[in-house]
Amino acid sequence: MPVLRNIPITMTVEEILAAQGQRRIRPEILRDAEEVIALGSTLWHPVALYDWFEMDAIEGERVLLSSASQGEQQGGTLCIGPKADLLLGAQRALVSVVTIGPELERRVRELQAAGEGLKAYLLDSAGVVALGAVSEAIRCLAEETAADCEWGVSPFLSPGSLVGWPLVGQRELCALLPLDAIDVQLNSHCVLIPQKSASGLIGLGPGYEASRVGSVCKYCSLRNTCWRRREDPS
Repeated sequence: MPVLRNIPITMTVEEILAAQGQRRIRPEILRDAEEVIALGSTLWHPVALYDWFEMDAIEGERVLLSSASQGEQQGGTLCIGPKADLLLGAQRALVSVVTIGPELERRVRELQAAGEGLKAYLLDSAGVVALGAVSEAIRCLAEETAADCEWGVSPFLSPGSLVGWPLVGQRELCALLPLDAIDVQLNSHCVLIPQKSASGLIGLGPGYEASRVGSVCKYCSLRNTCWRRREDPS
């Protein structure tokens, strides 16, 4: 099963502070943000697990997949919901689970217990940015593979983010990959552990015009206020 490691992570103070929606940055917050970037670089361990699947059919709100790898798992059915039509242009799907590991989360809890709430919050925000960088590596893989085939790509689809595909959908999606290969688990509430982990699916095929992986932010009820909103490529 393919695994990406040694994924470079870089970030700016502005990316971390964007989570607070602050226009004026107090000097002490700036110093803390710079400190947590340095601290975070010792705590996150980015890794991405992925595999390729053939798009067999779309039946209403369900997507049927089969493994594109010889000798690997056989595929399955995903109940994506009313936006399953976003995969109508796909011939292949890239399924992934990414994580930065558990160490940053542990350090956040230690800071909170020590009464350093602001620093804990900033470090947690840095973890979100870092996880986004790991997801970006998967997006790039999909885009490069599609370009080699002269195909396009779908938006990044993820349970809990795409309207109509609830978080419980991670059970079906994550069953397609051996999560233990990257020390990730899915708990009884369908939440990935470590919590700085994410799952998703990208469609590739001749039915897409986009060369860059877009987002489903326009379908989200928080689309006008979310600081993490990712604009679709033009």
